[in-house]
Amino acid sequence: MQGKNAHATYQTVQITTTDRGRLLLMMYEGAIKFLKQSKAGLEERDIAKFCRFLNKGQAIIAELMNTLDHEKGGAIARDLERLYDFMLFYLSEANLYRDGERVTKVIGLVELIYSAYKEIIEGKSSGPELSSSDENVRVGEALKRMQMSL
Repeated sequence: MQGKNAHATYQTVQITTTDRGRLLLMMYEGAIKFLKQSKAGLEERDIAKFCRFLNKGQAIIAELMNTLDHEKGGAIARDLERLYDFMLFYLSEANLYRDGERVTKVIGLVELIYSAYKEIIEGKSSGPELSSSDENVRVGEALKRMQMSL
């Protein structure tokens, strides 16, 4: 019991002291992890596990959508909002039809966005400073690749 409390305390400290970029990556990592666990639940025919982790993945995607800054993000924020909305719709269908392929498709989309942001965020900490427009170009390129894959 004490080990659980120590772990929860560590996680709380990690989240409250993490910069915004790393926190964004953690949210994507959580969504990917939960969606993979959901798919595993479906493959194991454990519908309770499937639904529990699908709901957690959907909650993270909804939170990502709700925290978009449309003033600063412009077209990128609008495109991400449409993409998150699509993901939530697709995951709702996955739940309705118990369809692992839909979950897999959303995992792929989240992983693509995650990798684009990871490159930007980790590039900031180890390389030259990127301007806001450079970041928008990189994210925009990732969004175009995603739209082509749909």
